[in-house]
This record gives sequence, structure tokens and C-alpha cells, in this order.
Amino acid sequence: MNACIVGYGAVGPVHAAAVDAIDGAKVYAVCDIDRGRAELCKEKYGSFIYSDFDEILKDENIDVVHICTPHYLHGRMAKAALLAGKHVALEKPVVLTMAELEELREIARSSAGRLAIMLQNRRNASITELKRITESGEYGELKGLIGGVYWKRDDAYYAQGEWRGRWQTEGGGAIINQSIHMLDMMIHLSGRIRNMRSSINRWKVESIEVEDTASALIEFESGVTGIFNATNCFFTDEPYMLEARFERGKFRYADGRLYRIDECGAEVIAKDTGVMVGKSYWGSGHFSLLHDFYSSIGGKDAPYTTVEDAYLTMKAVFDIYGEAGVPCPNNLH
Repeated sequence: MNACIVGYGAVGPVHAAAVDAIDGAKVYAVCDIDRGRAELCKEKYGSFIYSDFDEILKDENIDVVHICTPHYLHGRMAKAALLAGKHVALEKPVVLTMAELEELREIARSSAGRLAIMLQNRRNASITELKRITESGEYGELKGLIGGVYWKRDDAYYAQGEWRGRWQTEGGGAIINQSIHMLDMMIHLSGRIRNMRSSINRWKVESIEVEDTASALIEFESGVTGIFNATNCFFTDEPYMLEARFERGKFRYADGRLYRIDECGAEVIAKDTGVMVGKSYWGSGHFSLLHDFYSSIGGKDAPYTTVEDAYLTMKAVFDIYGEAGVPCPNNLH
């Protein structure tokens, strides 16, 4: 299967490396308006270069389109690729409004092409084990979750692209970009949200419009109480931290490991695999998710994260912004 990586900036190389490691898959083409970035992909994989997205949709040799572009392009590009009969691997966030999400959901249901959403942290070995523990009931019911994201996003980060830090183009900040995976992991473990109280702030980078800090109290329909905290104001990037409290047990996900904690101390019971390309705190699930996605396209019964799976996470993001009353795209539609 031939893949085209659309957007070879920060995360595009991660997708390309994952495709290159899949048997029967090839990084056939790259599409980027920055010729220098596209040349990097060509040099490594021998890819054809496109600068016009619409042109790749006409290339019958391209089977899978990987959308790794700025957020505001996600919905339009994913829709166009599916309607052109392509399979699509779409980076987070899925879209910037509920209206776009509902439209893409309908298109995905009727399209011949398949749509995978890159919420890959569900695939981390530690989260997979924590999900198994939750479903097994061996420690009783899950009662509470505490999720924390402590990263650094400064002026230099936002200077990398004019679309960053703007409501209309990024769609938000710490929530929709850096900590969406934490929200997703919490929802993956606990299910639907019944009620949420939240607040967002901009504490550090004055040049941006969006939030760099957020917190929320989440009440899940399952009875789980969730506390969510995220900030881009730390001096460095820490791995995700997630604590799960069961009726008869306590577990902590930190530094890419899952610890079982009791009165005797902490024991490592699962460990994430290292990343092939990219930053370690991004998680290690890209290859696993894309491998299963390609297997599914090839006719095997392999699960991958669909737009239906991502629906509750995106709704949670939009609900936080809705409660805050900020001028994000969803609040203006």
C-alpha cells in the first residue's frame, strides 16, 4: 500500500517512519508547501513530492493519505480524501467544531475509505494494562482518576508557525493540542462524561490568544470522579502522569511505566516501548495503531481508533471551551 504524508513538519516524520516499518507499506509520496521539508522525506524514502493537496487525490497510486497538517486543515482534507476514495490516517485534533465532527462522522460511515484517528496513547503498553485491570474488576470498581500534563510551550514554539496560538487556526492551546491525549486516556478508561466543571487561563506567553493552562472536575456516567490538570508553563516537558484509584488498589502511570502502589511501595507492572522517531513524551503508540490500521485495510480483523472512538474526546474538548466562553471556532458556529 502506498502512503502519502501530507505535512512533513513535526509529526509527519513519525508517520513516515511507522509506515516504512510496516510490511507491504511504502512512503510513496510527500505533500508539503515547504519544499525543503519535502526534500527531507524524498531523501530518506525516495518519495515523490507534491505541493498541491488536490493533486494527490488524483493520483491513483496513493492508497492512504496521512494528514499531519495544521489543525484548521484537518476537517477539509480528511473529508476530501475520503470522498476521493482514499484511506485516511488523521492526526489529532480530528476537527475544530462539532459540526465538522458530525459531518466527517457521516462521511466515514458511508465512504469506501477507512479513517483512523491518531489517539495513539491508548496503545501504550501501560495504558493497555490499565484498561485490562479496569475491565477485569480484579481490584473492584474504578473510583477516581487524576490526570496531569506539564509541558513547556514558549515564544519560540509559537514562532514556528503563524497558525499556532490562534483560536481560528489551532482551535485552542493546552487542551486541544498538548493534553488532548490525557483527556482521551481518561475517557478511554471511564466512558461517557455526565458533568464537567472547568477553567482555562493564559499565564505565560502573552503573544498567543489561546490557553496555556486548564483544569477540570469531571464526573463520569460510570461514577468515576476525574481531576484533570494541564499546563504549558513548566520549564521542560514531562511524560504524562495518570493515577487510577480502584476500590482495592492504586495505580500510577508515570515516566512511561505503570506502577502498582501499596503500603510496601511501588512495583512496575508494565512499561511502554520506546519511540522510533519523535519526542519520548509523545508516547509510543503510532506504530501499533498504524500497523493495525494498515492490516485492517488489507482485510485482517485488526482494531484501530475510529472517528466514533474519538467522538467523546472531541466533545469533551469542545465542552471545556464552551463552558469557558472563549472565541474558539466551535463557539462561533
